[in-house]
Amino acid sequence: MTVTEFAILPLNHPLTKDNSTLPEPLIEKLQTAKKVLESSARYPFHYFQQIEDPSTIYLIGKWGSVAEHEEFLSSAENQALLDLLKDDITMSVDGDRKMTMWHLDTDVFVLNISSGEKSVFTAPAISCNRHFVPAEKKEAFVKKFQEIRGLLEAYTKPFKVIGGWRIEKEVVEGKEREEWALFSGFESVDHHFAFAKTEEFTKYKEIISFVDGFEVRHLTSIKGLS
Repeated sequence: MTVTEFAILPLNHPLTKDNSTLPEPLIEKLQTAKKVLESSARYPFHYFQQIEDPSTIYLIGKWGSVAEHEEFLSSAENQALLDLLKDDITMSVDGDRKMTMWHLDTDVFVLNISSGEKSVFTAPAISCNRHFVPAEKKEAFVKKFQEIRGLLEAYTKPFKVIGGWRIEKEVVEGKEREEWALFSGFESVDHHFAFAKTEEFTKYKEIISFVDGFEVRHLTSIKGLS
């Protein structure tokens, strides 16, 4: 089963909204990593920068399966990439600013070109909305989202609305928690926030009843790495 790799990579060198440009040496290293990943997975990989915190980078790509990716993680090629980026990216898996990676059970890059839709990852501002769903509410969440997703799709058109379930579940207070990651495209962050002021949002926000919480971040593509 084709899966989506979703990785959050905090940089060791803080950047701000006023100074968000990645150093050229880091871009060159990420370009090297991109080539290695694409050669191994045989699928495109893309880097994005968080708008709220420009010192956080996201890596999104595809693998033929989780097992195929795990095989790559233990390879000499991957170890070389970790060594290449060790001074630039936080390699710790603990703490608030930690490197995290998991898989979604969906190919988020699938497009129906004939319908005129565009990839969400080409939007000027990409909303990455992580929904934390109690396991017992998953079925009801799916039903409600299918009911309201058209409201979001109409607002974000022509950018595709696409999401997937996290495969490697988090354990919170001794219980596994489901997570739905949703990507939607906007002209700007303000354009996204304006959705909350529409009449349609009154219906859309009913999804809140089926989650324990959200994490909403906005991403933008990085020139030469998308």
